[in-house]
Amino acid sequence: MRLALVISSLTLLFSICLLVAATFVFRLERIRTERKTLIYQDNLRKLLVKFLSEDLNPSELARLKKIRSADLDKLSDSLLSKVKGRAKDILVSFLESRGAVDEAIQRTRKPGCVGRCRAALFLGNIATTEAQRPLEYMLSDVRRDVRITAARSLGQLQRPESIPALLASAEDHHRDIPFGTLLLAVLRIGMPGIPGLQTGLHSQSEKTRALSVEALGLLRSLENTNELVNMLLSDPSLDVRIRCARALGRIGSNGGVDPLISTLSENQPTVLKLISCGSLAEIGDTAAIPHLMDLLCGSDNQVARRAAFAIARLGTPGVEALHTCISTSAPGSRYAIEVLTTVEIKGQEAFQRG
Repeated sequence: MRLALVISSLTLLFSICLLVAATFVFRLERIRTERKTLIYQDNLRKLLVKFLSEDLNPSELARLKKIRSADLDKLSDSLLSKVKGRAKDILVSFLESRGAVDEAIQRTRKPGCVGRCRAALFLGNIATTEAQRPLEYMLSDVRRDVRITAARSLGQLQRPESIPALLASAEDHHRDIPFGTLLLAVLRIGMPGIPGLQTGLHSQSEKTRALSVEALGLLRSLENTNELVNMLLSDPSLDVRIRCARALGRIGSNGGVDPLISTLSENQPTVLKLISCGSLAEIGDTAAIPHLMDLLCGSDNQVARRAAFAIARLGTPGVEALHTCISTSAPGSRYAIEVLTTVEIKGQEAFQRG
């Protein structure tokens, strides 16, 4: 009995020692493998950087073209967003020659949302013509994160032909994309996308009209002033009208002054009046001063305070109007005092800049 117990104990001790030894060997082998991988990846990186610098000798170039590892493709992909100019052109040509673009396009329709997101990100970084259609298709993907990545990548392509697809995705209430994501994508396309945005002003979708108005304002699209004025006065959506008021201020055309003044009337929503005050200040036409003074002396404290700041931004005539308000102890004089104190602290020019 005692002998059996000793044998069992020795067996257990041997098993533990064997397990410890195996664990040590396994960890040692893993460290060795990881170190070997890091050295391999570092050599690949150096080889690829030399290739992009057009500094490879013929033997190194031949060795690079023979490499078919996933590490090289992953490294090339990561460099896409970091290089520009000729180096990027060389890298794009290299990836196309390896079939990386075709492979990414195929992955856009395969199962696995992570793979589709990576494919969309890659296509946006590589920015080839072939990437447009697959990315537009992905705007209606069942996964929201894939749709967001596709929209961002379409912005990176900077192709005005993508504007209709981005606007159409704003109309899809079941597979939505955040407003800010769509707006950023449209803005990255820039001025060439303005004709496409003009069509969005006439959409039945409130979100599409809002997106088009916001983008045109941020792009300072002066030629669309009249359309924005009409929408400010007649669009059924308050959100769209607010964005029109803000856009007219950003554009800065005097053609927006009278329509903005008309939104200051008592029957207009408070939020619209607040935005219009700021826009009138941005345009800088002193014709708005009497109408802003009416708001300053009105019963709505929030609007009165905003009107006071807008008046002060209209230069010397505005400051004089505020001094008159204080000297006559008119309603709203406390806001005039607050604003003039701020003007004295900051200086007139700094205050007018916002």
